[in-house]
Amino acid sequence: MNVKEEIGNYLLRNGTVNIVISGITCSGKTTFSKELADYFSNYYSVTIVSQENYLKNIKDIPKVYEGDLLDSIDAFHSDEFKHDIELLVKNKVSIMPKYDTTRGIRITKSQIVKYSEVNIFEGLHTIQLLKSLPNSIFIFLDTDIGTCMQRRIKMESTHFGIPESRTLVYWDYCILPMCEKYIFPQKQFADVIVNDEGATFNKSKKI
Repeated sequence: MNVKEEIGNYLLRNGTVNIVISGITCSGKTTFSKELADYFSNYYSVTIVSQENYLKNIKDIPKVYEGDLLDSIDAFHSDEFKHDIELLVKNKVSIMPKYDTTRGIRITKSQIVKYSEVNIFEGLHTIQLLKSLPNSIFIFLDTDIGTCMQRRIKMESTHFGIPESRTLVYWDYCILPMCEKYIFPQKQFADVIVNDEGATFNKSKKI
């Protein structure tokens, strides 16, 4: 049985679901979230919330000599993110921010977000931050790390003109250490781990 079928069965039993998706940079979180949203929007109302909108202003993000530690949990307003999601689940509505990644600043916090039958929360640290959220399916995208690195190189070269050599240094000194410290450990809390070969379901946890 695949992930969509499992979520569909869960919805038939419960009526609503929170889908929490984590994984390292360029692992496909946004694409996977949109695929789920497109599929389930034929039958249910769908809301997507990205942790990226809770990034701190670039000047406030932790740094090392090689660059900004954008993959650190401390690069985000993590408590605010968790609070707003919990408020969304409790009150069925929440006010959330919008972030301008090109300028590295929060634009506003005036976005009205409504709770739906299918709620998708995606980001680097969402499983860690929301692991106590009820009515949830936790999915970790365990995409091959080499694939993620090549996607990152292509993205930074195409959109920002950053040379591959610079991206590789940033990857080794800024991305990988944060992945090992904060992101990979989330796999232990996942109900489903998705990799290039398919989905593995944690039989010790009930979906």
